[in-house]
Amino acid sequence: MLSIISICYNNLAGLKKTLQIFDEKQFQNIEIVVVDGGSKDGTLDYLNSQTICKNFVSEPDKGIYNAMNKGMKMANGDYFWFLNSGDFAHSEKVIHEILELLKTNPDVVYGETILVKSNYEIVGKRSEISKKKLPENLNWKSLKQGMSVGHQSFIIKKEKCLQYDEWLKYVSDIDWMIRCLKGCKTCIQTKAPIANFSLDGFSSQKRKESNKERFFVLQKHYGFISNLWHHLQILIRAKFS
Repeated sequence: MLSIISICYNNLAGLKKTLQIFDEKQFQNIEIVVVDGGSKDGTLDYLNSQTICKNFVSEPDKGIYNAMNKGMKMANGDYFWFLNSGDFAHSEKVIHEILELLKTNPDVVYGETILVKSNYEIVGKRSEISKKKLPENLNWKSLKQGMSVGHQSFIIKKEKCLQYDEWLKYVSDIDWMIRCLKGCKTCIQTKAPIANFSLDGFSSQKRKESNKERFFVLQKHYGFISNLWHHLQILIRAKFS
């Protein structure tokens, strides 16, 4: 079983967009898990009335990464796919492709991410806009210059999945991905884009703070000199791209 874990807070429209594609009649091997932070916009009423997701909670939490950790504890699947409210699977076709790939028992399935505006208008591929090429052979060293794989397009085996570091406010996702990948051997790339990511996400709104925290996280994993060199390359790429 594949568990789709979605966290939400006062974003009912985004949550509906996320869940829209997951019709239980089409995807029998998928479980939907929703962790809502006690929204006041009608989210709980919607969750009580719909039939796509039977595993949900609506209560205050300690932040995004606390909610993600809570979602992992609630999930029953063999694999976890984090699609937070507003983000959504790129197509039914890629969902079926993912389910087929999971039958081969990989540690990770990953792929391209499509960036979209708040009105879901497509901006382009994440790899092209960020100038970070999607790795052909993903491993923990692939993230030396930041998120070369979108968090929304990264599906991991439950037994390889670690908890998010809740001390980090903005980029616990990249720290989590690096730590998880250190224990993974088989990573398979999909042929089609996996997810669409809304550019009005949390870390996008806190870009300056996110960059500072990212520097600290990457230094922890790759060392001071290596991190300094790779951040210099990031700055050069940003200036001349």
